[in-house]
Amino acid sequence: MFEKKPLGSVCEVQGDKVAFLLHKEAKLSFGQIVKIESASRAFYARVVNSRSGSTLRMDEQLREAEGKEAFGPYSSYRSVEAVLFLETIGGKTRSPTFNPNYMDKVYPATEEDCSLLRLEGPLKIGRLRSGEKVLGHVGIDFEAIPKMMGMFGMTGSGKTNCELVLNAQLIDHSPKTVGLIFDFAGQLLEGKGIHPQRGLKDHPLFHTRVRYYSARDGKLQVGLGSIHPSKLQIIFPELGLAQARLAKKLFNEFGKNWIQEALERYSYEGYEGIKKAVGYGHKGVIEALMLKLSSLASAPEIFPNTDYNFIDNVIENISKGITCLIDISGLTSEHQQNITCLTAYAVARYYKIMWEQKYEEWLKLPTLLITLEEAHEFLDPAKPKTIFSDIALTYRKYRVGLNAVTPRPSRINSDVFAELWTKVIMKTELRRDRLYLTENTPYLEYSDTEIKMLDVGEALLISEPKIRFAVPIKVIHYPEYLESREKIDYNLPPSRSLEEMEERLKKLRNAKSML
Repeated sequence: MFEKKPLGSVCEVQGDKVAFLLHKEAKLSFGQIVKIESASRAFYARVVNSRSGSTLRMDEQLREAEGKEAFGPYSSYRSVEAVLFLETIGGKTRSPTFNPNYMDKVYPATEEDCSLLRLEGPLKIGRLRSGEKVLGHVGIDFEAIPKMMGMFGMTGSGKTNCELVLNAQLIDHSPKTVGLIFDFAGQLLEGKGIHPQRGLKDHPLFHTRVRYYSARDGKLQVGLGSIHPSKLQIIFPELGLAQARLAKKLFNEFGKNWIQEALERYSYEGYEGIKKAVGYGHKGVIEALMLKLSSLASAPEIFPNTDYNFIDNVIENISKGITCLIDISGLTSEHQQNITCLTAYAVARYYKIMWEQKYEEWLKLPTLLITLEEAHEFLDPAKPKTIFSDIALTYRKYRVGLNAVTPRPSRINSDVFAELWTKVIMKTELRRDRLYLTENTPYLEYSDTEIKMLDVGEALLISEPKIRFAVPIKVIHYPEYLESREKIDYNLPPSRSLEEMEERLKKLRNAKSML
């Protein structure tokens, strides 16, 4: 039941906006959910604004503030604005069909209300904020993953912690769910920036349900012999049609070693050697393609002269429900884009082919979430289109989801942004980004001030079609999440005591000395 002591009473209603007078001793915060009892129904609303004043005229206020005159009894007040998002009537909940009445009582949301709002999905993100309190858990459903999602917030707002919490739960629910994570800053493995420092390596299932790939240990290798001309458009989104045709001609001429052969021919004979090999070619087209191929061959630690491709191993692990963490920190931005686009393309295409050709096997695949940091660099409408746009727009039916993580949401293509049905919005100070979020996200029309005022680790969560309003949450702290998990029993035999092992070693040494 809701608390008996009300926060205040409704003083004005217009459409989906409600204003109520707040009692002097009551405490509220931006985004807080309140309950309004109105005859046979109850309404739920989010606090979006507040103002205070008095019944004195402005000239009277000025004279009193300057100490020139004291006035008799007058009233001061605080008026709070809230936006309706849900009503309950006869035990059923739905979007509001009407609005409250003058003098209806307003109460803070309680644990019971949290349960009624049905916010607790299996992939828990945080807990419902209600003023200074936190109530029940808030989470998203598995079905929300292929409906795409995004995490937005300025640097230091808590995005890395939120990534860790979500991906940790994907690991927990393996093989039903699985993650493909691109880590641009090298933070997620060890949890750099998290206090106390905890990363995915500290997850109790890390050694059995996670695979870590990094250029530092030589595990990010895509052999030049494994790159077919059809993949060049993925690696280089700006690749022109004429360059693509030239690449196919070179492949037909030289076979799987076409890149090495073409570069060698070009180094000795220039563009005339390439022209002679394929029978035609414009100098500008040849030079542009050779420049791109040279950028790959110039990084043999990433693109060696072999047929090996680490992405084959990634696909194998993903299909088994093993989350893959791709650490691309330390690479140039160009090679980061090469590896990221090529890996995402191969994995997503595998899901697509399985759906088209082996549907029964596809049904057994885990639901995949691709976490893409620095998403604005791949989804910027001012830049050539990448595979991630296609994934966001067309891959949901294959159970492939994209989590676009970025501090600059305003740089994400609007068509792609509209497909992100789940959004975790954290503190954002840049006005351009706040406007983009509020103008392009349902239920955030009045939340500009709230987004600016969010504290570190606080967020607004929307996850359509289940959660059709902006839920104020406190994101779970990843180290606390690890502490709350049950320890994993690997059913290993009990280890022998130190005394037993020392006695065994002593017997072995004695036996050896007698030989």
